[in-house]
Amino acid sequence: FKNDETEANKEDDDRGVLEKHFDELRLILENADKLVLGRKPPDLVNVLTRMAMASPAVCALRLFGPELPDSPVLAVRLAKTLLDRFNLQEATSIVELSYGSHASHWKNVLRYCVDGNLQAVLDEYAHVLIDDNGLAYVSREKGAKTLCEKMCASCKTHTASYNVDTFRKFRDRIMKGEKLRTGSEKGELRFIRMRSGYAAGFYDTRGEGKSLQRKENLRLAFNSPFRPFVLATTSIGQEGLDFHYYCRKIAHWNLPSNPVALEQREGRINRYKCLAIRQNIAKKYGSRKFDKDIWREMFEFANKEEKRDMCPELVPYWCLPDHDKMIKIERIVPMYPLSKDQVKYERLIKILSLYRLTLGQARQEELLEYVLQSHLDEDQIKKLFINLSPYFKEQACLGRSKLVNHYLKEEY
Repeated sequence: FKNDETEANKEDDDRGVLEKHFDELRLILENADKLVLGRKPPDLVNVLTRMAMASPAVCALRLFGPELPDSPVLAVRLAKTLLDRFNLQEATSIVELSYGSHASHWKNVLRYCVDGNLQAVLDEYAHVLIDDNGLAYVSREKGAKTLCEKMCASCKTHTASYNVDTFRKFRDRIMKGEKLRTGSEKGELRFIRMRSGYAAGFYDTRGEGKSLQRKENLRLAFNSPFRPFVLATTSIGQEGLDFHYYCRKIAHWNLPSNPVALEQREGRINRYKCLAIRQNIAKKYGSRKFDKDIWREMFEFANKEEKRDMCPELVPYWCLPDHDKMIKIERIVPMYPLSKDQVKYERLIKILSLYRLTLGQARQEELLEYVLQSHLDEDQIKKLFINLSPYFKEQACLGRSKLVNHYLKEEY
């Protein structure tokens, strides 16, 4: 694995251009009385309006808060990172497809940011990062700096080059007679070079710091509102990793053998303030007026409105009362007709509701088989469960205390 050196050189060039840009602005500011402006552009009002609404730098400054001393520096850093993304080839193509190529690219980018509501995108992303990293419990200066670092890191996924081993005839056709790269001292293994934007090598990366860092950067990028929007992973991604920031659909390439593995997979996106929860909250309470932090205030209001009698503390942060128009997490299981997976899936879903019954029990498979063959209805199955959640324990204690008080009153 090796990052392209051109990426680093490009960053140095961009930094030099940015410094020249600020030097020019400084000269204009210092000599404002001598400034001579040219002819007024016909679209000046529209451009300035779009800048005020959705310029990356202006949005970033509003995000960090103009009252912090370091806000301008952090805003410039985040805006520069976002502009680098807009200058990538694929981003340029997307913007041109949306608005055409008759106008300047930077004007089209401004329109793109307005239509996509960049301010709302950054506000939501910041809310998720603040919660996930505990930034609400540190000083504002430290929190803003960490927030900027996290946002910038998710946008800095450089291309990488890999050695790909393939058939000789295919290599010759791809390379078109160019000198092939040797992969060993004897020259027995020969590879072609392949550039990758978001892929990571599927091999043991222990001891390879750059490869590990690249995988972490890809995870951060997927957990952002920006590219990539699809993540393909092996079973290594089904435990211990969180992908719930901006994902509510999971496709199972194959079905696991037990319900625990299925829940582990889907638990990657079914978590605290996951995307589906935020979409439902925004859909229901997004039209409310807010003072400063729209997402914090929406959840505070939902916490009051959604709580009902006998309602657990998981509402509204982990789950919400079910209704027809509710946005939900989607499970996608591609199956061929008449395949074994069809029967396996039906059995897996049936067992999924019962597997907690067997926790701590010996010979769990036999116990599940017995329960399934007994054809018990839902009420009978519920009686077999032992619910250890604090909420139900509290309600049970309240019920027992009321019963004791009732008997005491009758006795006296």
